[in-house]
Amino acid sequence: MIEDELIKIWQSSSNQERIKFEKSKLMIELQSSLGRLHRWWKYLELIELISASIGILAFAFYVYFIPFTTTKIASALFVILLINLVVKVLGIKKFKPKDLEENYLEYLKKTRTYLNAQKRLLETAVYWLVLPLYPILLLFFNGLWHIPTTHHVIIITFLAAIGMGVYGYFLNKKRVRNEIIPRLKKLDELIKTLEA
Repeated sequence: MIEDELIKIWQSSSNQERIKFEKSKLMIELQSSLGRLHRWWKYLELIELISASIGILAFAFYVYFIPFTTTKIASALFVILLINLVVKVLGIKKFKPKDLEENYLEYLKKTRTYLNAQKRLLETAVYWLVLPLYPILLLFFNGLWHIPTTHHVIIITFLAAIGMGVYGYFLNKKRVRNEIIPRLKKLDELIKTLEA
């Protein structure tokens, strides 16, 4: 009964009121979706920064205390790689829009830029993080290979690193496909609706 009355009200309303309703419905859905994505990204940043900080401290320790030259060089390269990770992850923040600074359309456009920056970072992580990691690992383990008791540990660690790299690659692809691209489509739809 209530549904029938709502349908009658909807049918009797003007097209302009219907468009306003559709816009507000899209805005509410998008804000909720973006809120979840921003919380997820903040959590991801926190995890990356904590793990990079621990890695930087550990490999800086190795640079100073491990006697093998190739392992020292690899440890220094690890530190550089992790610092690069921190810079790239924190560099995304410059694209994050402020809620109250612009009108809603400008906020949406800046949000689209922010999501595209996140998408680009996740899509390219295999090139600037995962692939450079393997030669550094080889160099690191080269210094420890002459100790016979470490052979099994080195092989297992290197295979685990390959497995984690492949897993990270597919996880990033899934995140981009399931989390970022649908929100970008909603953003584009809402921007077109507001510009019309």
